[in-house]
Amino acid sequence: MLAPRNIWALGWVSFFTDLATAITKPLIPIYVVLVLNQGVDKLGYILAITTFVSYLFRWFGGWLSDKLQVTKPLLIVGYGLSMIMKPLMAFAGSWQSIAFYSATERLGKAIRSAPKDVLISASAQSSHQGRAFGVHKTLDIAGETLGGVVVFVLLILLGQSAEPIQMIFMSTLLPGAIAVLILIVFVQDKVKSEYMKPRPTALNDDIPQKQFDQGLWGWFFIYFFAVFFMLNDAFMLLQGHDKGVATFWLPLLMVTSGLTQTLISYAVGKKLDTSGARILMLISLLSGIVSTALLFSEHPTGIFIAFVFQGIFMVTGLNALRTRIGQTKHAKGKAYGVFYLGTAIATALGNLIIGQLWEHLGNHQALMFSLTGLVILLVVSVLKPKLLVENGADSKPIHPAT
Repeated sequence: MLAPRNIWALGWVSFFTDLATAITKPLIPIYVVLVLNQGVDKLGYILAITTFVSYLFRWFGGWLSDKLQVTKPLLIVGYGLSMIMKPLMAFAGSWQSIAFYSATERLGKAIRSAPKDVLISASAQSSHQGRAFGVHKTLDIAGETLGGVVVFVLLILLGQSAEPIQMIFMSTLLPGAIAVLILIVFVQDKVKSEYMKPRPTALNDDIPQKQFDQGLWGWFFIYFFAVFFMLNDAFMLLQGHDKGVATFWLPLLMVTSGLTQTLISYAVGKKLDTSGARILMLISLLSGIVSTALLFSEHPTGIFIAFVFQGIFMVTGLNALRTRIGQTKHAKGKAYGVFYLGTAIATALGNLIIGQLWEHLGNHQALMFSLTGLVILLVVSVLKPKLLVENGADSKPIHPAT
């Protein structure tokens, strides 16, 4: 059997949820910048707020799943909140309203993410962690891909003005409801002692990072700076529009990235199980560099290829780090939580800075900031191989000094 029932069920939950997310995601930069005529800096504010909320509260979700040793109730709350908030974006008439609804919807993702990763990890054999996350990621990105196709068709049929976009926002209720139904009926809590051991009752009793094996921190450092410098796909969509890609074609740029991730995700997971994660993290950084460089292209074809490499960047880097965390035996849920907390800060700051550079200095300077940072990060990763230590399952945890 390729993967247990829980992994497949969670994969389909993510499929329908991300289908709905992919419908709304390209609409936000279109609606804010091209319909409402707000500045790119306002889009940067929205992205910074939503990503910060999305990742900030994931630490709490990881801690709570460890403390209660349950995951499904947290998943129902998280997916349910996202199901409700996406259609409400239809009533947003300003960038502030978009920020509020989008941030609240991302709060649902924050609540569910760490418990979901813990449940996937607990449902898989220790030697098949990469495959388990690969299966889930494949269905995850497949939903995003289909959602991009759906919104592309709807924009052609209905138009790209305010009213059609509001109608499209409201249509996301259907896939969201299907996802929650699958979650309630088919997903079961599955707790393994080696993944979810009893935790202290107070946050201050034993600081989570004291239990991480030492090698994790290098991985966190590299990944956090990678997502800090890498352009958000909303900025990439605007760059594509600036280079001549028609508005209704913009969702297909995201489909290009999603399809790339779908096609390679399981193979990446399998490679992680056999060859380790370090080489794939380096490939991720290199792909981010190529993607950003291609955004300087004067032809729309170069923009589409840039999204291919963005897809490679995302799936290799994320799966490499999640698998590396999955190899640990100590405070796994909290490790995922710290991973998400660091990503919150890095991604939010990156979006804020890039939005400001784009609005006040121009898109060229924003792209150069991103490209230069990624190049430096790759050089550091190659010259300092100890930053990416593997075999976390064999590492000893760090304990407070005595």
